[in-house]
Amino acid sequence: MRRMLNAWGHDIHFQVRQGFYLAYLLITVMYCLLLSLVPSGARADVSVLVVFSDPSALGFFFIGGIVLLEKGQNIYDNLFVTPLQVGEYMAAKTLSLAMLSTLSAAAVHLSAFGWEGFSLLFLAGILLTSAFFTLIGLGLAVRCGTLNGFFLASPLYSIIYYVPVLGYLGVYESPLYYLLPTQGTLLLLASPFHPLTIWEVLYGLAVLVMGIGLAYLWAKRSFINHIVLKIGGRGQ
Repeated sequence: MRRMLNAWGHDIHFQVRQGFYLAYLLITVMYCLLLSLVPSGARADVSVLVVFSDPSALGFFFIGGIVLLEKGQNIYDNLFVTPLQVGEYMAAKTLSLAMLSTLSAAAVHLSAFGWEGFSLLFLAGILLTSAFFTLIGLGLAVRCGTLNGFFLASPLYSIIYYVPVLGYLGVYESPLYYLLPTQGTLLLLASPFHPLTIWEVLYGLAVLVMGIGLAYLWAKRSFINHIVLKIGGRGQ
């Protein structure tokens, strides 16, 4: 736990030094201004879509940039010679980006609606969604040699998770959406405006937690095969 917390603190320091927090402050301000221009009758639905895209994009694309930057700086050559384990490294990265997502999305919601409907379910939706997409992005990034390669491959790994938005917008309904973690995301993020039943709450949380578990196993296997084994490190 101590190693993970130390790595988490280092990740936050790295993200601040690289300008991630400044960049995301500007993005958050842009989102807040955008929502202020939306008519009040449509603001709730637009807010859900904005907040939905926020942690998914942040987690997926920022982790890709971070991993490829660290690969380019040969950081991994020495990282796993230390006692730090792969799972601790992944947890620190995921937690640091999920925290940034949560702060940003909370600020966007508060700027548009104040404390109305602000709840733990809403925050859980942001946190879990960011964790899920961060792990998917990490698993992809370690397989790519360049940032251009990562961007080219990213739609193949991410676009399916945006399909439930069609159901949320009423464009096309399908029960198959409920097989995707992001259907749970939309339910939790919309909870301030559309109260959920107990079964919807349990489903939303459970499908995201299961999605995170599967994404973690895939990302860890990818990291060990494409990073750790190539430098002779440990794969715990």
